[in-house]
Amino acid sequence: MTSERFNAFDEILDFITSGPTLEQIIDFAPSEKTSKRVHYLLEAQDNGTLSPDEKAELEEFARADHFMEMLKVRARRRLDGVEDTP
Repeated sequence: MTSERFNAFDEILDFITSGPTLEQIIDFAPSEKTSKRVHYLLEAQDNGTLSPDEKAELEEFARADHFMEMLKVRARRRLDGVEDTP
């Protein structure tokens, strides 16, 4: 696979700024391109061939995934009528 670097948050930002419904937020999944890149990085990590830049990229994907999971939890709570307090 190429060493093309992705910005993990770009896809999420594009999605959020499209004005998704709560249901669409819950159903969000990364694109096939993003999924393939993450799979490549995870394999490289398992094989011990992950470069420092790729390690940083994989960590960025992990942060983006965590952000989306928190957003999905909030969306589910809103749909269930449970409001989060700050």
